[in-house]
Amino acid sequence: MIRLFRYETYKATLKKIPATRLSRLTEALANYDPVLNEYFFDRHPGVFAQVLNYYRTGKLHYPTNVCGPLFEEELEFWGLDSNQVEPCCWSTYSIHRDTQVIMVVT
Repeated sequence: MIRLFRYETYKATLKKIPATRLSRLTEALANYDPVLNEYFFDRHPGVFAQVLNYYRTGKLHYPTNVCGPLFEEELEFWGLDSNQVEPCCWSTYSIHRDTQVIMVVT
């Protein structure tokens, strides 16, 4: 569960991208609730929807309602690389990311 959003998927879906946080879920993790039989992550739900969709489709899209650095932070948490962003979203993502960098520098 992500905040107040509940997402359901198959274990096989989460194994599609190895060496990531979701591919390594076990019941021994602190964020697993054995009573509810679910994992809890207090993360950005809009980004997580795109992360889960990436596992399902193999295509990582950038949600335009978040800033580039937040998106990168979430991807890092999940063990994903921003270089996997689809070409259709790359320009928008780059603009958001670069604008944030310019604002920090000036």
